[in-house]
Amino acid sequence: MKHMPKNSMCIFLSLLMAFSLSACSAGTELNEQNINWTVAKVEKALKDFDEKDLKKYVESDTLSKILAVSNGKEQFEELGEAIFDELSIKVQSINLEEATVTVSVENRDLYQIAADFAQKLSNNYTEFQLLGMLNDEDFLNNNLSQLTEQIEAAPMQQKPQTVTLSVKKGAKNLVLVFDEESENAVSGGALGAIMKTFSASL
Repeated sequence: MKHMPKNSMCIFLSLLMAFSLSACSAGTELNEQNINWTVAKVEKALKDFDEKDLKKYVESDTLSKILAVSNGKEQFEELGEAIFDELSIKVQSINLEEATVTVSVENRDLYQIAADFAQKLSNNYTEFQLLGMLNDEDFLNNNLSQLTEQIEAAPMQQKPQTVTLSVKKGAKNLVLVFDEESENAVSGGALGAIMKTFSASL
């Protein structure tokens, strides 16, 4: 009788650990449950601008370049959070045969704000100068904070956009593949505007 509470506690803790591990990742099996879980995970990773999860659950040429440049800098994290703060991604349909998920995306309308900002910097600095300034704290504080404030005041887009994402198997989880169209959709046009101006320096 003395051993019953200890055994019960061991069983309880084992079940709790198993549940926690299963909740952390949906796994690599290509099914609707895992895809829905991954979409929700990616939405949260974008809204939090969680670099670790973005690298784990997202394949995006533009985001990869930006993450390589940002390298954990607070100013870029705040900018990323602002860009994706109002983001909403809703699953519309899943095609398991083609390994795709079609989603409805809503965000702020950020294309013109980002385009104007990028053009202003492009007019004042060469791409080589800008690349060097990415480690200048004063430059980042002054310029990225202004852009962040403008983004936070931007209106929402008039209607949702529909995009289809490819789904692939990663090492331990599913990964959503973003092309240029879907990058622009989730970022309210911001990523496309930035890359249009700075593609050579990123």
